[in-house]
Amino acid sequence: MGACSISVSARGKNMRDAFNNAVQDANEEYGHQEGYSGAINNCELVGDVGKERHRFQEDDHFEEWILENKASKREVYGYCTQNPVTNNNKIKTVVHNIPQKGTRKWETRYVAQARYGDSNPCINEKTQTEAIKKARAFVEKNPSAAVKVVITKILVKGGSVCASIDYKKATGERDGCYTFVGYAPE
Repeated sequence: MGACSISVSARGKNMRDAFNNAVQDANEEYGHQEGYSGAINNCELVGDVGKERHRFQEDDHFEEWILENKASKREVYGYCTQNPVTNNNKIKTVVHNIPQKGTRKWETRYVAQARYGDSNPCINEKTQTEAIKKARAFVEKNPSAAVKVVITKILVKGGSVCASIDYKKATGERDGCYTFVGYAPE
């Protein structure tokens, strides 16, 4: 199988983030083909060649240099074409309190949980005696299972969400733009 040269631009908070975004876009466009879509989703980000860019007046010449001197099949090299503007605010989040109307009601429950392994019994009872009885029956049917019964409280009346937190974008904040050049298998 051969390889074709690619040049892909993507935005992200840093080069790795932009590369992951470009791979995700290629996966959506070409699917998750096993290695031969001719797109960036079948390549590995090898390095940052941004320090070499100053030697070239045009990006086309720079990309030719990357293809001739750096990249091999399944490899891409990246460089920044627009620096990101980061959030320098002291507080980067917004909290939205959600007040409870009325009272919350809690109930004590006894829940059986697997001590290890994959077996996961679905036992959630109001009494310890009933939880132990059902846990014993579960272990008898699944001899490799080990179960513990824990006491917990569950909310039976009222809202469980008391606040939400969102990211607060700074004025002028933006992702950087990065270009990835290399050879994708086809």
